[in-house]
Amino acid sequence: MPQPHALPAAAALVLVALLAACTGPPTAPAPTPAVADAPEPAPTRGTGAQEAPLAPGRALPVLTTAVAGTGSGNLVAPGVVCLFWTWGGDGTPTLTDGLSFHIDHPSVVPPTWVESRDACPDASVPWCSGAEITADSSTCEAGFVRDGSPASQALVGMIGTLQCAAPLTDAACADLVQQVQDAPDVSPDLDLEAVAGGGG
Repeated sequence: MPQPHALPAAAALVLVALLAACTGPPTAPAPTPAVADAPEPAPTRGTGAQEAPLAPGRALPVLTTAVAGTGSGNLVAPGVVCLFWTWGGDGTPTLTDGLSFHIDHPSVVPPTWVESRDACPDASVPWCSGAEITADSSTCEAGFVRDGSPASQALVGMIGTLQCAAPLTDAACADLVQQVQDAPDVSPDLDLEAVAGGGG
C-alpha cells in the first residue's frame, strides 16, 4: 500500500527542480552598442524658409586665362619689337578696386615671336611677365623677337591670373570673371607683324 505522503513529496521535488531551472544564475544584460560621437553640424545661415550650409571662402586665384589688351609697339630692329600693353579692349571689363590681373607671360598667336627683354632696354613701365595689373597700374612693357617665318598676323595677349578681393562681392566677382572669359584672348590692335612692317 502506498505511503500517504509519497505523492506530495514527489511533486515537491519536481517543483524544486523547475524553480532551480528558471531561477539559475543571473544573466548579464546585452552590451549596449557603442555610439560614435556625432560630427558637429556645419555652421549655417538663414536662406528664407530654410537653413543652408555656409559657402566656403572663395579660393583665389579665381581664373587663369589669356587676356587681350590695347597698346602700341615700336620696331627696334628688323624682327625686334618693343610693345606697350594696357589692360582693356573689346569685351574686357574695366579694372576696378579689388580686381587685379597677375601676368605670367605673353602669348603670341601664331607663336612666331618669343619674348625678349633685350627688345626693350629702357623700360619705363613694369615688365609684363610678373606684373600686377590693377586699376592704378594697368600698363606694362614686353619685347619680342621673331622666331619663325612671318605670318599674316601675330596677335598678342597676356596669360595670367585674375583675382578678386574686397570690396568686391562674390556676385560682382563672378560677373567680372564671366566677362573676361567671354572676351577675346588676343587683340588685333597688338599685331607684331603690323609693327614689324611699319604699320604699328
